[in-house]
Amino acid sequence: GAEAAARAHGREIKAVPEDAMIIVPSRNVVLFPGVVFPLTIGRPGSIAAAQEALRAERPVGVLLQRQPEINTPGPENLHWVGTVANIMRYVTTEDGVHHMVCQGTQRFRVLQFLDGYPFLVARIAPVETPEVAGSEVEARMLNLKARATEMFQLLPQAPAELVAAIQGVNSA
Repeated sequence: GAEAAARAHGREIKAVPEDAMIIVPSRNVVLFPGVVFPLTIGRPGSIAAAQEALRAERPVGVLLQRQPEINTPGPENLHWVGTVANIMRYVTTEDGVHHMVCQGTQRFRVLQFLDGYPFLVARIAPVETPEVAGSEVEARMLNLKARATEMFQLLPQAPAELVAAIQGVNSA
């Protein structure tokens, strides 16, 4: 909790190994590969995790909690299959709420959680997603991209990165 955030700010955090990932638990949201989604993060450990990932220019692993009411979830409280996410934007609002806009890139499975960090860190293995093909699927994807672009053009403060990310999706 608070002591983890204090440790994160007070001293150097040891480097996360290349084959491991900083984990951000999610209470009620499942992030899918290819999807851009805003996540609100409020727990000190999650804030420290997101800020370290930004500092190190690394993606995060988003894992769904089994029970959303648990405030400091450990490995036993999380599903061990999640999605790797690039942090596209990180914003702290005036009321102190932290938001990160993430783009899911690939599913992963946790192999082992690592100790010694002020946030969750795990060794992971990618989970291959089978390709979905076919002209009907392709047509639906193009239609969905067009509708999403139209929707964001109607929003007064839609981030340009979001529109660019949607335009960049090329796999159903």
